[in-house]
Amino acid sequence: MTDLDLHHFIHQHYYGVLSTHSESEPDYPFGSITPYIVTDSGDLAIFVSHLAEHTRNINHNSKVSLTIFEVEDETTPSSGPRITCLADAYRAEEHTSLKAKYLEKFSDSDIILELDGFHFYILKLKKIRLVAGFGDVKWLTSEQFSL
Repeated sequence: MTDLDLHHFIHQHYYGVLSTHSESEPDYPFGSITPYIVTDSGDLAIFVSHLAEHTRNINHNSKVSLTIFEVEDETTPSSGPRITCLADAYRAEEHTSLKAKYLEKFSDSDIILELDGFHFYILKLKKIRLVAGFGDVKWLTSEQFSL
């Protein structure tokens, strides 16, 4: 397995493709690009509106995935490293430290952080599928990594 520092990889990126189980289109996944942060406890957190499709989907089925990737070559994007995080999502009760971390990573987000109807959701990581390159793939359980 190629040495891909999982901790560094997740911390250096800002966005991933969040996939949820669609409530409006049963049996289909719904994915979109979503910013994320790493919490003090080593989970991921997203900040979404109560009107968002993802929020409705999470309330219906809390199992989600977040795929974080690096495109080294735009003609062959699947040749670069990527990870897919499987997680259980739930609405965060505490917002103060999450807001501070979010502002650290996304310094221009101060206005959106004050809008009504937006909330943090914690993605409690269960497994990570790590692809370091072609044929260089493995699954990690939550006991095998720490962020």
